[in-house]
This record gives sequence, C-alpha cells and structure tokens, in this order.
Amino acid sequence: MSDMRRKEKEIKDKVVVEEVFRQNDVGRLATAVDGEPYIVPMNFAYISDKIYLHSHKDGKKIKDIQKNPRVCFEVDSGEIVTGENPCDFSWRYRSAVAYGEARIVESKEERLKALRLISEKYSFGKGKLITPELMEKFDHLWLIEINVDKMTGKMSPAPNKG
Repeated sequence: MSDMRRKEKEIKDKVVVEEVFRQNDVGRLATAVDGEPYIVPMNFAYISDKIYLHSHKDGKKIKDIQKNPRVCFEVDSGEIVTGENPCDFSWRYRSAVAYGEARIVESKEERLKALRLISEKYSFGKGKLITPELMEKFDHLWLIEINVDKMTGKMSPAPNKG
C-alpha cells in the first residue's frame, strides 16, 4: 500500500482503511497549486473508492481543483494516552489518507446522488428529502468527487499480527 516508515503501524487491510473513512465525520482536503499547499476540513461521504464533498462554487478548493485535480484527503481519530512524565505521553489513533483525482460533478443526476450520500451520512434517512427541485435552488452548491487511486492507513498501537 505505501512506503510507510513505521511499517508495524501500517493498516494493510483495505477494508479496515475504508472503515476509518466511514467512521469519521470530518476529513481534510489538501490541494496544491503553483507550489502552494492548501488544506481545509470538510464533511464528506466515502463509498466504493470515491469521496464526495460539497462546496460553494466560488471556494478556493474549487479553483484549486480546476487548476490541479490531484488531491489528498485525510481522516483521523484518536485519544491522548497520559503518563507520569511528559515523555510517557502517547497518542492512540487510527488515520487514513486517500490520494486521487478530483472532479466537479456536473450532471444533475450525479449531483443529486452525491448530495444525498453526504446527507445520509450526517442525517440518516433524510437524504431522500433532497429532490431535483430543491437542488435547483442551490446552484451555488457544487459537488466534488475524488476518485481514489491509492489509500494508506496507520494506527497506534500497532495492529495485532493475527
């Protein structure tokens, strides 16, 4: 999956990496244009090697994707592990990073599907309330689809070697 330095912490099972994406509510979209990196936290939905996001059409991330569609998307969760001494402190976590090509979703059908997926994640059962008529009122709302071509995952403590 990757050239991770701490190989013992690598999550090698794609199903587990996908679980990290599904279980987190906020991810970070990273873009880079003209050598200038940009990262922003976002709500999202992950399904079948695709990440769906929404944004205002005038957002920086939209302009960045139009100039350079290569993006990175990261999610993580964890908690601090305390100790007697500062050097004993640690972090118990799971994280995942997806690399891929982003595109602006343009067809009405795909836009509706993407927004329903995101809505279902955050308000289960209510995605169906988003109708084509409602979408017409939100022409400033653009949907982004990231086609994931590589994923990595990491956890601490290291996964069991089962």
